[in-house]
Formats: sequence, structure tokens, C-alpha cells
Amino acid sequence: MASIKIVTYNVHGLNSLSKRGQVLGFPKKTKADFCLLQETHFQKCRIPTMNRTHYTQWYQSGSDTKASKGVSIGISKHTNFTLLDKCSDQIGRFLYIKGKIGTQIFTIGNIYAPNMEQIPWLTAALKTLSTFSEGVLVLGSDLNVPLNPITDSNGKSNIRFKTLAKLTHALQSLQLLDIWRTLNPLVKDYTYYSALHNSYSRLDYIYPTTPWLK
Repeated sequence: MASIKIVTYNVHGLNSLSKRGQVLGFPKKTKADFCLLQETHFQKCRIPTMNRTHYTQWYQSGSDTKASKGVSIGISKHTNFTLLDKCSDQIGRFLYIKGKIGTQIFTIGNIYAPNMEQIPWLTAALKTLSTFSEGVLVLGSDLNVPLNPITDSNGKSNIRFKTLAKLTHALQSLQLLDIWRTLNPLVKDYTYYSALHNSYSRLDYIYPTTPWLK
């Protein structure tokens, strides 16, 4: 089976040419096959040209109306990926692509969840992914919610544990595994700081399907 390397970043806007060059230097240094970006702030009618010297294939999902949200997937020139299909929403919240590397089919998902009503939105987005996905599935995401407030934040969650359990169940139904937590079961580390609440949270996740880890 082919192996792949994926990185994911929330970039907080990429409409500046200089910032695009700066941000895209990070995944290049890691030699990642797939670069997943959230919050690009690209409008569908004004998606800028991405630097294609290293990531030669780009797929985008942007907002119809304003420069907000937005997700992108870039593919390295060293990765022999042949696109079979893609699926996205109309407001730049998710993008799924499906294709082949050699004879192996991969589905790569990229999600940027809203910061309110996350659970019903994510449940619906994962249902769409379940219908679309084929082969090895890898999901990169900014979920905008810590899945376990005890281990993934130092503050209190405003979402009930029973509600969070529904999202965990939806992820498990796709055989998706929180790989960082699996490798670091007792570590507390965070990807987001809220100045308003003076709290830290782990909101960014990469999930491969569990059969891929065997």
C-alpha cells in the first residue's frame, strides 16, 4: 500500500501574496504529499493563483458571497495523484477529494467547522463524507471544538458530553482515529488560545482510517 504524509494548517486568510509564499514554505519543508489549509478566505469568484512550484495541484472550496471561511488541498509534485472525484459545499466549509496513487484509492478530507452549532454541522458533513469516501480515508480538520474538554482544553466546554459523544460516534463509524491522541495518550497540548475566555484548546485534528494503521 502506498504511504502518504499530510499536514494541516488554519492559515487565517491567504489573500496576501507574501503570506501565501510564507505559509506554503512550511509544508514544503516537511515534504508533505498533501497540504490541507483551513480559513483561506477565498471567494469562489476571486481565488488567487497558488504557488505551484512544489504543490502543483490545488483544489479549493470558497464562499459565494464574501472573503471568509475557505478550505484548500494542495498536492505535491512528487505525489503521483490522479483525481477521480471531488465534493465540496457552497460556503467553503469542507472539501473532499478522491483519487489514486498507484493502484491505491485515497480519499482526502478537509473540514473547517463553524464556531457555533458545531455538532449538528459536523454530523451532516461526516455523513456526506461517508457517502463520498472510498479506499483509504484521511481527514484533516479544524473542528472548532475540543472533543474531550478534560484532555483537550484547560477550560470548561459549553457543549454537553452527551452531545460531544455523538460526534465521536460519527467519527468512529467512519473508522477514523485521532492519531495524535493515540500516540500521546497522556499529553496535554493545544492548538488554539482564546483571549476572550483565557483558555487553551486542541481544535485541529488529523484522522486516518484505522485499517490503514495495521
